[in-house]
Amino acid sequence: MDYKKLFHDESAFQREMLEARMKDYGFKNMGRMELFLWDLELYLQIQDRLGDRVVLKGGAATQFYLPKEAQRTSVDIDMLFAGTEIEIDEVLDQIEASIGDGSGLLHFRKHVPKNPKTTLPLYTYYTNIPSVLMSAERNVRDDDTQSQELKVEFITQGQKREYSVVSGEDIFAVHSTKKYQVLPLDSLFADKLTTIGRNTIGVQDDRMDEQVKQFYDILMLTRYCRDSMNPAEIWNRYKARAEEEWNERANSDGEWEVLKGKAFSLEKVIGDVRDQLQRYEQVDNGEDKDLKKAINDFKSLYLNNKVPYASADVACGASLVRIMYELLIKEDGWSRITDIFNIEALLFFPDLSGIEKGKKNREVREMLIEKYGDSSQIPAKILKGKNPQRVFWAVVTLENMDDIKAEIERLL
Repeated sequence: MDYKKLFHDESAFQREMLEARMKDYGFKNMGRMELFLWDLELYLQIQDRLGDRVVLKGGAATQFYLPKEAQRTSVDIDMLFAGTEIEIDEVLDQIEASIGDGSGLLHFRKHVPKNPKTTLPLYTYYTNIPSVLMSAERNVRDDDTQSQELKVEFITQGQKREYSVVSGEDIFAVHSTKKYQVLPLDSLFADKLTTIGRNTIGVQDDRMDEQVKQFYDILMLTRYCRDSMNPAEIWNRYKARAEEEWNERANSDGEWEVLKGKAFSLEKVIGDVRDQLQRYEQVDNGEDKDLKKAINDFKSLYLNNKVPYASADVACGASLVRIMYELLIKEDGWSRITDIFNIEALLFFPDLSGIEKGKKNREVREMLIEKYGDSSQIPAKILKGKNPQRVFWAVVTLENMDDIKAEIERLL
């Protein structure tokens, strides 16, 4: 491998640098970190050859909008491309010829599914990237080639897509001054939202790992990027993308029988999204073992250990996403998201400690359950064992949040 032909500095791919970044940012899975680094490198190789006709989307693009402490790894490259399959093949051949070493590494193998889930012009390739990791770290046999497999996907479109130009200086996997063309925040967020709705437009339960991963991106973008979003733009793009996804599934063969031949219904999509978020809001009650396992697996594979992401955190996050989604539907009151964070901050009682803080915790928890417990899907006997922040997210709605704030302030 001639690392001088790569866009990122050779030192970024060395084991010592990966170990250092693992330690600095709290990641546990070096294999995933290495894959994400190669995601970024191969995307730059593709972007360099296809110019403004290619745009990065998906999980890799999301990380450019999040602070380092919230970023996660990504193991594939998802792109939009204004061009043809022939052009894709030509460019991938050029990359292999330029930076491949003749060993079979960086050879792009086209994947043609036997039973495709979509009729979109989607082209999928797999390639093996060189690895500096030991076999156990790559989860392969000892005699396996010193490599990891990475997936590359293109969705072709007739016209160029808008994009934002972002720097890699604040990406956890590599310090880079290179510029990446990524989907603009509003478009990216609208795309991500269409992954919720397991019985209509979203990711189904048989891909729970993907479902949980997409939910994380939605939650973190809501938490950290809400002030940079245009909710009206997001809602319009979301509705258009939801209808496209519905029609795509309604006209496809196989597993989407529930939508077969049915006209698009935004109301059914909204109901489906609400049902899924309700499931996520109750994940810490101990009954949904499949979802809880998917959350734990995701945390160990993709996240740094500084991100609080136990099932209770996901449950609270689902309440936040529910409120955000309702605000999009209302097309009004986006600033209420910040208001709800301000209310939650009151529940940490920063001016109290020890016995006084414990007493206030109990007092506020009991008040929330007594006055607002009917708003929650979780029984009061379960809520009694949780901290005030968890109870707050279990009972809060757009309708009662101002009353809750007044009650909390009365008790402070």
